[in-house]
Amino acid sequence: MKIKGYGNVKEEEILKLEDEIGFTLPNDYKEFLINFNGGVPEVKYSTFTLNELEENIGLQVLYGLDLEENLDLREWYEEYEDDLLDDCLIIGHGIGFGFIVLVNSPEVSGVYFWDNSFELDNSSEDENIYKISDTFRQFIDELKIPLN
Repeated sequence: MKIKGYGNVKEEEILKLEDEIGFTLPNDYKEFLINFNGGVPEVKYSTFTLNELEENIGLQVLYGLDLEENLDLREWYEEYEDDLLDDCLIIGHGIGFGFIVLVNSPEVSGVYFWDNSFELDNSSEDENIYKISDTFRQFIDELKIPLN
């Protein structure tokens, strides 16, 4: 795993979160929470790619459960609940800007990057969400380690 985790969490806590957010999390993400409960890249400045824009974005953090406020999934969900579509959960943050969002609805699923501050040249009020991967596991597997 390319993530240095914050510990682990019991499945009961994940079920409680799912009840609060109103949708079921994908199994690969639940497994990540159970074993790592969020974390930071093992190698600083690891990046993920927005293929649509040919942009690499640094991963700062993946949130967990029952952690300090700025690292807690519930805190971020509550703060941005009105801005998110149904079946979406903010699960992390890019270096400097943007959120990593997990989507798990019947119509759409995967891991996305939400440029909520419009830092990318292509971002606008109408378009600021970009697909990163089809699954959480793929997102982790495709993290790139910096060359320097």
